Formats: sequence, C-alpha cells, structure tokens
Amino acid sequence: MPRSPTVLAALALLCGGCLEPQRGAEVPVPLKPPPTAPAPVRAVVAQAEDAGASPGDAGVTVDPSRLKEARALVPAPVLYGRFTPSVGTWVDYRLQGKQGDVKVRVSLVGETKRADGSTVYQLELDHELSPRTLIVLWMVGGERPFIERLAVSVPPHAPLSIPVDLYSDQPELRGVLTGEKEVELRQGPFAGKARQLGFRRESGDAIVVVSTSKVPLFGVESVRGDEMTWAAVKSGTGATPTLDAVPIAIPRMQGQ
Repeated sequence: MPRSPTVLAALALLCGGCLEPQRGAEVPVPLKPPPTAPAPVRAVVAQAEDAGASPGDAGVTVDPSRLKEARALVPAPVLYGRFTPSVGTWVDYRLQGKQGDVKVRVSLVGETKRADGSTVYQLELDHELSPRTLIVLWMVGGERPFIERLAVSVPPHAPLSIPVDLYSDQPELRGVLTGEKEVELRQGPFAGKARQLGFRRESGDAIVVVSTSKVPLFGVESVRGDEMTWAAVKSGTGATPTLDAVPIAIPRMQGQ
C-alpha cells in the first residue's frame, strides 16, 4: 500500500519502519467515532489461534525478521515501564538520538469503556519538531496493557492510523533482563531512590532503564541505549487531547 514519506519519517523518529500485525479490534478515538473497522486478517505478527479471543487474550509473538520494525512502534517509556493510568497526566522527556535532541510530551488524554468492561486509553506523544509531529497510541488496560493501534499526525497531512497489536511489555522487544539494582537519583525533579535494570537485545545492544514511582504514567525516569536516550525532565496534570481529527485507518494486510 502507498504511504506518505512524511508519515514514514515520523515513524522513523521512533526507530523507523511499519509493521502490519495479525488481528484485533479497531480502537476508537475517544472524542470522535472511528471509521468502520475492517475485518481482521493474518499478517506478520503471529497470535495463538482462538476464534473467541480478543488480541489481548491470545499469545503474541513477533517474527524475528520484524523485531526492529515492531520495536519502532512501542516508545521506550511504554515498553520498559509499568502503566499506571491517570487521565490528564503528562511527562516531558528529552529524546536524544543521532539526529539531535527533541522534547517529547507523553500525555494520557482519554479513556473509553467497552461493553466487555475493558478500558481503552488514548496516549499522545507530542514531538517538538517542525512540522509538529504527534504520535497517538490506543492501549487496552489491564495487567499487561495491549497496544491496538498507532496514529501519526504531521500537518498538513491527514492523520493515518496503523494496526500494532503488541503488548506494551512485549518480551522479544524488551530484550533479556541482565541485572537490577537499587540506585539513588541525586538531583532533578525525580531525585530519590530508584531502581536500575539492564536488558540485552538479540542484536547485542545494551539497554539501561531507571525507574521510580515519582515519574507518573510509566514510572520510567530514563531509558539509555546505543542509539537513543529518553530522560524525564518534568511532569504535570491538565493534559487534553491534541488529535483533532479521526485518522484514516490503514487495514491489516491479507496474509498467506
């Protein structure tokens, strides 16, 4: 399917690439009704076959050849944190990469109750770029939050939405835990006792995560890797939705 180069560039900000996963319900924008949901089909993310299960109920694995692309769809604070939802809360991160630094505001801006009792949360990542780039995730809450869709908004283009269908703590994407210890953050707004965890990915990349309950939403103070670093600088409340249009929903691709 054709995709806008601008949208691909926005996804590349999260390490590049797009993934066409297997199955799952379309997620509504809490403020407005979504387009009609396409029928779920097979693609590159394999789930346990269970006709009666939702995506969050079945096991999810990622084809090894698509790990990098899948990882690009889960921002590091979401991947390495523990989701504690509080609508209206935001955290500012300094994102450092090979192309320079940018501020990213991560905000929880909405929630929607489903008929089955589950809750879908709308999380926005507002990147201070030119043009302004907004990444939106729709996550089903629970013990293991499940990311159903991701949208990209880069003015003046219409926002686009693609399926994700991954757990926020997907093990293959995180890497293998190599160690953990207590540390002390000596300065900054989140100073105090924290926990440091080390992970190693299949590529050999080492990831160091510092977590503390003082950082809202995901408890992630920083994530440091070979290619990118996220560091929390401040937090607050009062966040409201920035996405002001229903994204064009790209359907899942037909598998073999």
